[in-house]
Amino acid sequence: MNNDLPTNGPPSSIFNVRPGLNPEETLTNASELLASAVSMGYQGAFELVGAQRDKALGILQLVEMAQMLVDQMLEQQYPTA
Repeated sequence: MNNDLPTNGPPSSIFNVRPGLNPEETLTNASELLASAVSMGYQGAFELVGAQRDKALGILQLVEMAQMLVDQMLEQQYPTA
């Protein structure tokens, strides 16, 4: 989050990405955000039934696929072992 006080009126957005993030830090944070979305999504999806549940699980599959892409790029560019 941007904790700087506004100097010329209200901020133009609620969420700001800190300038100067390196790619590894950016991808790591994106992966963690996607993992959190999947975790919260599954908790809610299993409280649903029928078509609503199917729709929620389909959305979660898309989020998991995005997380796999981010994680693969992290591993290719910044191997851990």
